[in-house]
Parts: sequence; structure tokens; C-alpha cells
Amino acid sequence: MRRSGYWIGVGLLVAGGAVAVAELLTMFQGAPSTLSIGAIWFRIHANSLVGFQALIEQQLTPVLWPPMQWLLTLPAWLLLVPPGLLLVLLCRDKGRS
Repeated sequence: MRRSGYWIGVGLLVAGGAVAVAELLTMFQGAPSTLSIGAIWFRIHANSLVGFQALIEQQLTPVLWPPMQWLLTLPAWLLLVPPGLLLVLLCRDKGRS
């Protein structure tokens, strides 16, 4: 379990780093927007994002959608790097220094 948590953390760090590099490259090209989780999700599969919104609003409560929408507009690296770093630090092998 510890090993899988570590590798999930490494995967999140790699994905966060890739998104940060992509965001830097788009900034150098003059694009003012940031790459958010919501924008990436929309580009991959827009219908599932709409379905997720419907699930939150209809099955849970409509009050939860504005905070969820705010999270989806944050830069993607900001949502990937901290949990990845936390998993790597918490699940690393204690025998190694």
C-alpha cells in the first residue's frame, strides 16, 4: 500500500510538472489564460463535466456547485503538485535517506 501511494504521488508530481511546463509555454506564446482542471477536463470529455455538474446539483445540493466550480478554475498544477508531494513524503521508504 505504501509503495502504491508513493508511485501515485510521483505520477501526480509528473502530471503537475507537465501542466506547469505547458502553462509556461503558452504564456511565452502570449496566451493570457491558465490551464485549469476544468479546462483540461472539458477538452478531454465535455459531456462528463456537464454530467458531473448535474450530479452535484441534482443528487447532492446546488450549494456545492459554486465551490466545486471555483476549484475547477484553479491552475491544474496547483491541484496536482501539493497532494503528489504529500503522498511522496508520507509514503517514501523510511530505510532510504
